[in-house]
Amino acid sequence: MSSRSATIAVIGASGVVGRRVCDELAAAGARTVAIDRAEADACDPGALAPLLDDVGAVINCAGPLRNTASPVLVAALAAGAHYVDVGGEQAVLRALYERHDSTARKAGLVALPGAGLDCAIGDLAAAWAAAHLCDADDPATTLLRRDDVTRLAEDRPLDEIAVSYVFDELALSAGSQRSLFGAVGTRALAWRRDRWEPARAGEHRRVNAGPALGGERDAIAYAGGDAITVPRHVAAHAVGSYVSTTRSPAAAGALRLLARALTLVPKSAAELLAPYAPPDGELERTTFAVVAQVRRGFSAAQIVVRGRDPYRTTAAIAAWCARQLAARSGGVVGMRAPAEVFHPVPALRALAHVAGLAIEPSFG
Repeated sequence: MSSRSATIAVIGASGVVGRRVCDELAAAGARTVAIDRAEADACDPGALAPLLDDVGAVINCAGPLRNTASPVLVAALAAGAHYVDVGGEQAVLRALYERHDSTARKAGLVALPGAGLDCAIGDLAAAWAAAHLCDADDPATTLLRRDDVTRLAEDRPLDEIAVSYVFDELALSAGSQRSLFGAVGTRALAWRRDRWEPARAGEHRRVNAGPALGGERDAIAYAGGDAITVPRHVAAHAVGSYVSTTRSPAAAGALRLLARALTLVPKSAAELLAPYAPPDGELERTTFAVVAQVRRGFSAAQIVVRGRDPYRTTAAIAAWCARQLAARSGGVVGMRAPAEVFHPVPALRALAHVAGLAIEPSFG
């Protein structure tokens, strides 16, 4: 293995996720170049280029990704490195897929945005559940795909795919809060009738992540990356993302009203919001589950993935994805969703091992 293929650069290495990514890479014995925001402007590909010489993959942890994703991706591809980032914002993912696929393909490289809790876990879990429902279970034991994936259920689309994120004791880093502030005044997207449409304000569903997370709960429409990535490899009449941050039905109802109200707030109002930086202990106490539900007619399949500490989990996922890409000898190229790069079942099981996750399939 050459030094180019082995070394991984981390942009935003001093941030909440960046520090954890560096720790994960160090624990795996990976050679790492840690790049702080003070060393280079993450919005300037030219400033980044000299720092990316002889690296095999770049992990972008510098937020907000709506500002940094495109320039860091451009710099990574120009340096001959695969690109991975830790975000799952819908607008960012959609823009990257639309603008940079040709460049990534011509470079013979993979660009994998959304390689974190949101949206890698939901994308892989939805692909697993959909394959089972379509009697197309993938027998592969290898992690990386060698060839382009055929879009599942193209001849008979599924009725619905829903990916829900369920949290208890949720604490958000200052960077995550800034990303949410940047989304003020916009509505979540959902895939319907073969195109992305604004989700209905306050749209909600009931989801059950198991007794440890309070059983059945209310989840509201959420601008999760899965609604952008899943339709790339699974045909369905509807694909949406949802989030639940409280067990209280009354509080959930209030959040639905707030979600409706926030779509009417002008984007300029976000400039008046100041993030709060919680201590690491608060971040680590957060427990979560990602629930991927797939339905066709009266048949349904569900995958639940549970864990603790979303930021450490995201770091473990991003570090693992970058290591796999940096070490590979060939395979698919271009802008890709997680399930287009990895075989879902072995990849989810590998991620469960490195990130301390529990997987519970339920096939009806």
